[in-house]
Amino acid sequence: MIIDSLILFLLAILPILVIFVGLVFLKQSGTLMGVLGWLLTVIIAVLFFQTSLGIALSASWAGVLSSFGISLMVLFTILQVTMMDLTGAITRITAYIKSIAAERYEQIMILNVGFGSFLVSIGATPVTMLPPIMLALGFSPVAAVALPCLGYDPLTSFSLLAVPITIPAAAFGFDAQVLGCRIALFLPVISTGLALGMLWVADGFEGVRRGFFMALVAGLTLGFSAIFFVNILPASAIGLVGVFSGLVTIAVLFLMRALRGRPADAVPTPVPIPTVTGTMPLWKAAFPWILLVTFAVLISIPVIQSGLYNFLGPVQKVPVVADKIVDLKLLNQAYFWVVVSTIISAPLLIRSRKEARDILSLWVKRAWSPTLAAMVFFAIAYVMDWSGRSVIGGTLAFAPGADAFNMNAVIGLFLALAFGITFPLISPTLGLFGSFISGSEASSNVMFYGILKKSSDVLSLDFLSVYAAHAVAGGVASGVAVAKIINAAAVIDKLGIEGEVIRKVAPVALILTLLIGVMLCIMLFI
Repeated sequence: MIIDSLILFLLAILPILVIFVGLVFLKQSGTLMGVLGWLLTVIIAVLFFQTSLGIALSASWAGVLSSFGISLMVLFTILQVTMMDLTGAITRITAYIKSIAAERYEQIMILNVGFGSFLVSIGATPVTMLPPIMLALGFSPVAAVALPCLGYDPLTSFSLLAVPITIPAAAFGFDAQVLGCRIALFLPVISTGLALGMLWVADGFEGVRRGFFMALVAGLTLGFSAIFFVNILPASAIGLVGVFSGLVTIAVLFLMRALRGRPADAVPTPVPIPTVTGTMPLWKAAFPWILLVTFAVLISIPVIQSGLYNFLGPVQKVPVVADKIVDLKLLNQAYFWVVVSTIISAPLLIRSRKEARDILSLWVKRAWSPTLAAMVFFAIAYVMDWSGRSVIGGTLAFAPGADAFNMNAVIGLFLALAFGITFPLISPTLGLFGSFISGSEASSNVMFYGILKKSSDVLSLDFLSVYAAHAVAGGVASGVAVAKIINAAAVIDKLGIEGEVIRKVAPVALILTLLIGVMLCIMLFI
């Protein structure tokens, strides 16, 4: 029995090991390894986990559809950033940032901790928007990719207006605000660790030494702001926790500069950016992002949110198999408003038809690979989640005893049995694992709910604390999530460095995940 469980466990994690080895040691592209990993996952699910080929392919299709919130966001934000890049808007924004934050550690904290957390919370993607700026500021390609990916981390649980919390809460019937409060307890420590990790990734221990105090302030401000807002805001406004926390952190960082005699309005002569009319104004350069932020805030208002959803209604519900339906919620998705903000901004920034053609050509070159990768990694996650299921009476469910052949359940239960009472120490690695697979904490939270609930019940542990630690570790995984790294690398034309980025960031992610496990043990047993 033990040998059988071990064999199934090894088979279940084999696709992920293959992807990891291909990326980190064989230096293959993330898209190639994602496709190979998907093929291997389907084969293993069919041959060893009692899954029909039809269910495996349906799961893949459900994963592709469910990925749209990320994959189409990747596709269209790359279009927007490419337009801003070729028209000089990114150069203008970079010049301004240099003028208000001369030190590298200031640039890292303001852009990736403060602004990055804010962008994540409203549904924008720092892994697409920030890498060109980081590269222009003089950071290496690896750092330009790694830093925005790490900047995705601190408030990932409150990203996309708290979707990683509200989706599983609605699906499984628990209080989203209670889970949000548990998650926030981890954030002062974890967000500070991430801020210090960014300094190390960029400039080693010398960078940590120089920026230590600012990283400490940024991390603690972000973490304690999240605790404050999740406790005072009504449950219906949990989606604004990350937005407010990010804004408070940005304000505190600029206040620190002012106290040190470097006010934000002390701007030296701007760097001239050639345009048809001369120097490009900052408002014009940032206009696509100003529009996007405005739209993101508006669609977070419940009455507008419901109105947009009802406008299309059932048309946006796509049947997959049996009772499984993917609701695309098209007008409520950030990627739709990225397209709108790009279209509105285009006449303001694009100066000729040739420039428009160059933008479209470069966009296609940059965007296809990370978009495909995001879809493929979601497909892998769904095949694993649906493995062992079959259609029974018009419903996708487990036949009697078949739940023992679910790939996620095999992994989770093997770890619970192998580690016993020490399971809380290693349980956050499931969050790291889940988000590494899919590139999404929301998917990881949904996939592993049943595993963690069963494991917690068997070991008589407080489930929501275990689940909160899992979610926080899933956020940390954004720094090593292949889909996000490919996205960030694509916008600066550096595809192929994914393995190098993972090698650089992995120690930070692993140390913080272990720290989350230690904090969970303290919460549970002391």
